[in-house]
Amino acid sequence: MFEFPVYVISVKRFTDRHQHMYAQARRFGIRLEFIWDYDADALTEHNLAQLDAAANLPIQSASTVLKHMEVQRTMVERKQNLALVLEDDVILFPQFLQLIDDVLKLSQQLPPGWLIFLGGADNKIDRRFLEAKTFQLIENPLSTAEAYLIDRVGAERRIEWLETHAIHLPADHFLTWLDQRLGLKQYWVSEPLATQGSITGQFETALDANRAKHSAFYLR
Repeated sequence: MFEFPVYVISVKRFTDRHQHMYAQARRFGIRLEFIWDYDADALTEHNLAQLDAAANLPIQSASTVLKHMEVQRTMVERKQNLALVLEDDVILFPQFLQLIDDVLKLSQQLPPGWLIFLGGADNKIDRRFLEAKTFQLIENPLSTAEAYLIDRVGAERRIEWLETHAIHLPADHFLTWLDQRLGLKQYWVSEPLATQGSITGQFETALDANRAKHSAFYLR
């Protein structure tokens, strides 16, 4: 099933999250490739030149969005047709294997150049989700970036845009903004396959200042 790459957005010092991801990889039979480049404490002037200085992104957000874009670049360079992108606090639900197979089948019906969001368990949803009687893809902009699938056509177009433009938003907002600009479709699954450990309280958030104000008990 996992004959396509699975990239993990992480930080070298987040060893507890690494163990969490390795445990899930063993459970679901996934081979992981961690994105170690662009850690916040190792960013160079060359790295930061990819960002719009006027946007004044926090260094952790800058690191994360650069890692997400590095996945796209790697995928294009390796000529990979499909990739699964996971952030290191993602919690994959027990039905993950069954539903990812359904997602792959549904993705074959999409025109090239897409992103499929696999999370969203803690997000607000509209009537389309509540009324879905079968598992399906629903066109909807990305809300967070803990788990998503992308195809190579979409990755190629994003990287092409980045060759002449700068990044000005955090990863999830940037992917949504850029795909809308490029005419790339984004979809949600009608039944989520994952959630975020930093939302449930399993991990302390590294990016969301508002969430960081609350205890793990409150988040759970």
